[in-house]
Amino acid sequence: MKSNIFLQKVILCASVATVIGSGPVAAAVLEEIVVTSQKREQNLQDVGISVTAMSGNQMDALGLDNTMEITQQVPGLQIQTFNPAFTIFNLRGISQNNFQDNLEAPVAAYFDDVYIGSMNAVGGQMYDMERMEVLRGPQGTLFGRNATGGLIHFITKKAVDDEFNGYLKAEASDFGTYSLEGAVGGGLGDNVRGRLAGRWEKSDGYFETGPVLPDALGPGSPALGGNGPDSLGADGFSLRGSLQFDFSDSTTIDLKAAYAEDNDVPAGQWLVYLADVDANGLAVEVDKPVTGDVHKHAGGKFSIGRNTAGVDRDMTSLTAHITSELGNAVEFVSITNWTEMEKSSREDGGGGVIPFGFETYADYEQWSQEFRLSGEGDNYRWQVGAYYLDMTNDTLAVVGGPIVTGFEDGIIDGFANIESTNWSLFGQGEYDIGDYLTLIAGYRWSQDDKKIDFLNVARSGMDVPDGTTLFDLEDSAVGEFADVPKIDYGDYALRLQVNWMPTEDSLVFLSYNRGIKGGNWSPNAFVNIEDFKHDEETLHAYELGVKTTFLDGLARLNATVFYYDYQDYQAFSLSNVTPQVTNSDATNLGGEIELILLPNESWDIILGLSFIDSEIEEAPGAAPGSFVADAELPSAPGYSFNYLFRYNWDIFAGNAAVQLDGVANDDQFLESHNGGSSLQESYATTNASISYSTANGDWDVRAWVKNLNDEEYAIYSLDIGGFVIRQYAPPRWYGVTASYNF
Repeated sequence: MKSNIFLQKVILCASVATVIGSGPVAAAVLEEIVVTSQKREQNLQDVGISVTAMSGNQMDALGLDNTMEITQQVPGLQIQTFNPAFTIFNLRGISQNNFQDNLEAPVAAYFDDVYIGSMNAVGGQMYDMERMEVLRGPQGTLFGRNATGGLIHFITKKAVDDEFNGYLKAEASDFGTYSLEGAVGGGLGDNVRGRLAGRWEKSDGYFETGPVLPDALGPGSPALGGNGPDSLGADGFSLRGSLQFDFSDSTTIDLKAAYAEDNDVPAGQWLVYLADVDANGLAVEVDKPVTGDVHKHAGGKFSIGRNTAGVDRDMTSLTAHITSELGNAVEFVSITNWTEMEKSSREDGGGGVIPFGFETYADYEQWSQEFRLSGEGDNYRWQVGAYYLDMTNDTLAVVGGPIVTGFEDGIIDGFANIESTNWSLFGQGEYDIGDYLTLIAGYRWSQDDKKIDFLNVARSGMDVPDGTTLFDLEDSAVGEFADVPKIDYGDYALRLQVNWMPTEDSLVFLSYNRGIKGGNWSPNAFVNIEDFKHDEETLHAYELGVKTTFLDGLARLNATVFYYDYQDYQAFSLSNVTPQVTNSDATNLGGEIELILLPNESWDIILGLSFIDSEIEEAPGAAPGSFVADAELPSAPGYSFNYLFRYNWDIFAGNAAVQLDGVANDDQFLESHNGGSSLQESYATTNASISYSTANGDWDVRAWVKNLNDEEYAIYSLDIGGFVIRQYAPPRWYGVTASYNF
């Protein structure tokens, strides 16, 4: 009973193949991969977009259980994060690494066809997943909403099965980490199906407390730290329920409700480096942190005496998805969503060494509506639609301590009330010229209207009781909200493309995309109101790609090269110890290569390579009014190489497998100004696992280790003028996962 269990029923773009077997397999072949990257089901090899996808089965085999762990097997994808409630995806070097709660990312995140407008709501637990698709390059015509850098689409399992089914999975690993997840679903009556899924996780955190090294703060400096909590852990649960109704023979209604809660998650501690500064106010190259260990911090309570560090967050999402066949090959789709999120994040920004405290509160709500009509004929396909998005974001940023305010007990509260609406009309058509050539054109008109009210309150006295909410502080604030000029921005996204299929197994595509991203504000206490707005950005993207299957169906190679020409790229830096986004032109040249090989029924081999050569004309420095010329895009390594080797064999009436996977990244800067302290030198990390599954697939157990070589590499860095704070990826991490399917 030979079978490539790892790749069974995989829906994967250019990264993974599917081998289906029940009993002896005479010859392994790559099976058709189905994706919805153009809002309809297509064979991946027929889609002229650089896409990588992972099925739920593959994510399980890689041990991916949250949205922040997806990067290692996706060429060109990096991630930046400093706590579980803030996730920054970086695709081909394009990201928005500003930590302010009101900004939207150029790499858009979608969950079950719904755009999520807050970066606070992107990070979370992944469970009961159908697949994930990563689309590189501007996706403005069909998906819209700021997707100049691409998008990531997380697709959960729907209630589609009439037969009773489900699974239960448990995991235990290092750093006091435990999780439990499961799902159950099936028919609930005539033409009605349901599914309920959930996940719970608890972790002490891998960022442990430790003392400051002797003399690290100067000769004879006192001992600090060593008595705070561990950090970067987890404490939360997530639930999701779905119902599917066959309203008629032609109409199906999918309803989904999801709720997630994080309670006092151990987070908010930072690693501190002390450094000299250059002429631009940027820290020079740093040596080692004050604790001497990148996985140990010296923080305790907030240095400004407020609440203890940690993260609280709860999110609720309701979605209705209606699909109706209207006849004559025409389909109507309606997607309605309402999402609400509340978050508080309390940080010891100075890591127990510098008197600098930072807190953020956010109360975010959005609702969206999309209507689509699509159809096709013998040699053409078309889609048209309308979209509306309404977002309300009430935020509070609190900074305190002498480094910011000049007073030992000084605090500045910055309140922002932001209302944003977007409406757009879009369409895309495809026309086949003969059997080998297809012309594609897409267009979207998008209109943004944004309004912000902003208030700074300076005061003394740090003690505010735990549990204080944003609105408690806002109601007690003294002063009048400033009425900042509104943003009224309308523009178009455009796609022009030619697909050529020289053979049945090959596709060559050439495309031009015009991507757009609206302007916004970086509200803070130290910049004049008229100066903290940044303008919209425009991207002209050119792409050439090839997709081919060869060796009699045993291999698949997809490759893409691109050139980006940015007008008014939105670059972020901390300027004068305040977050600030400025506009500058930029260019980016690069590409990806992805190769999948199935030498026989026992081996699975996946290789990926991305390369980037980027330049920002002027990135803001740390000193007021300073700029760094010809900087690289942040988190844009010159090359990135990912790999996966898996070997499986039949044993004990079941199947065992060993797997080795990982990624190697070239040097990269973690901030757009490319200061010496933001350099992350090249590194490579490897994961390994061994697993066993019963013959019928009911039971599976896997022992694994992540970061086998215990590589140390930073995932977020901020230069705060004279000192640098960082977060590092987890060290070597062992665990065991067991699951039962029914």
